[in-house]
Amino acid sequence: MKKYLIPGVAILVVLVVGWVAFGQQEDTQRQRFAQFRDAQVKAIEAIQEQLTKLKAAWDEAAKERQAGRDFQNLSEEERTKLRETFTKRREEQQKMVGTIEQQVARLKGPRQLRAEYEESIKELTTIRDQAVSEKAPGTAGSLDKLIAKKQKQLEDTLQKLGFTTGATR
Repeated sequence: MKKYLIPGVAILVVLVVGWVAFGQQEDTQRQRFAQFRDAQVKAIEAIQEQLTKLKAAWDEAAKERQAGRDFQNLSEEERTKLRETFTKRREEQQKMVGTIEQQVARLKGPRQLRAEYEESIKELTTIRDQAVSEKAPGTAGSLDKLIAKKQKQLEDTLQKLGFTTGATR
């Protein structure tokens, strides 16, 4: 009986340690999921906020257009001021749209962004492989640079959104 006691205790210790490690891993996964969900909720709220601002800006622009200012009858100073106003408004709207696009990318998550990237370069890699087989190193090199540029853009986007580049694969 004593000869089975030590191996039995060793097996029991291994099972307990494995059970604890599995429980910790499960808790970590839950925490990551909760963090991802919180980030998605914040992204949705940011999108809603930007959409409200964008709609208000468009409504304001529509009211100004309805006011019926005749551009040709304005003085040069008034035209310049109106152009500056339009330019400033357009820049603000583009900034809002950019923020919305960034939040949509955050909603998609790293896996979806990587899948879209893979889909976008599939044809490029096919053409590059064809260029290599046809012994066209200049074309293949250009395509390699383009693919590397797209890869860098993906990594920059993932980093900017707060997704770690190595752990998301």
